[in-house]
Amino acid sequence: MKKTLLIAVAIAVTVSACATKRYPIATELSTTEVQLMDCKDLSIEMARIDAMEVQIAETAETDWRSVAGFLGDYGIGNAMAKSEATKALAERRASVRGAQVQKNCQIY
Repeated sequence: MKKTLLIAVAIAVTVSACATKRYPIATELSTTEVQLMDCKDLSIEMARIDAMEVQIAETAETDWRSVAGFLGDYGIGNAMAKSEATKALAERRASVRGAQVQKNCQIY
């Protein structure tokens, strides 16, 4: 009985240890990037940001990693990773918008 319980706990710990989902992390535009990018580049970057937003939403969907992560840390790790990715993406979006305004680009 003790051996079975020990094996079950070992399996749960092993599975949950690597169960945190990987979200894409974006960074703010650097000063050099802002200087080198034109309006077309900034527009393309906004499209990439939109795609990353969809990727974050798809990654957040429930799957085996969600279940294993919940067993390991009640899902806190996955929630924190998603929150950090969402925050970083919002900061990148703001920096791109700021660059678009600075360069007088037409914003769609």
